[in-house]
Amino acid sequence: IAPKRLDPSTTIIPADAQGKNNTSAWNKAGTWEERDLSSWAKDSVKNCLVGKFFTLDDSSPAPGATATITKLSKCDGHASFASVRGKKRYIYEFALKIEWKFETNTAEDDARGSMTFPDFDGTCLVGEGYDLGSYEVTSCTDSNLVPLLDRFVRNSGLRDIIHDSLDDWVRLFKETY
Repeated sequence: IAPKRLDPSTTIIPADAQGKNNTSAWNKAGTWEERDLSSWAKDSVKNCLVGKFFTLDDSSPAPGATATITKLSKCDGHASFASVRGKKRYIYEFALKIEWKFETNTAEDDARGSMTFPDFDGTCLVGEGYDLGSYEVTSCTDSNLVPLLDRFVRNSGLRDIIHDSLDDWVRLFKETY
């Protein structure tokens, strides 16, 4: 028996094998389908974070001061959507480095720094927060700001905004796919 060349323009995929429940022609049983969404995920994580801010209230030691996320300088990892026997699975794992600035009403760019979240992934539950890997103040015009930065950037305030924004991203991921 000699092999015969097939003409790709005449290949017909039966209608019952085409895309049932987001499955491909080769996977009629729908046992496993996975799509790489890393590019979309990295862009949307950035959009969910950059520009978010926390404003200190009037009863704080620096009323009206703001801590703002200025840049997502690192977003290493991957994301994918899988359909396994009809069930949806959301797979993601990222290491994030977020840059921030802190401004009081008396000056601009009073302090700048960064924080990392090495394990933003599917094992973290929405609403439970994310582990902080490192926290660094790269510039600070007044040493009296350090306790404010620890309290309103590192431990709460802006960090809570980051947690909420990452939770919003998880919800967006699940709503979109």
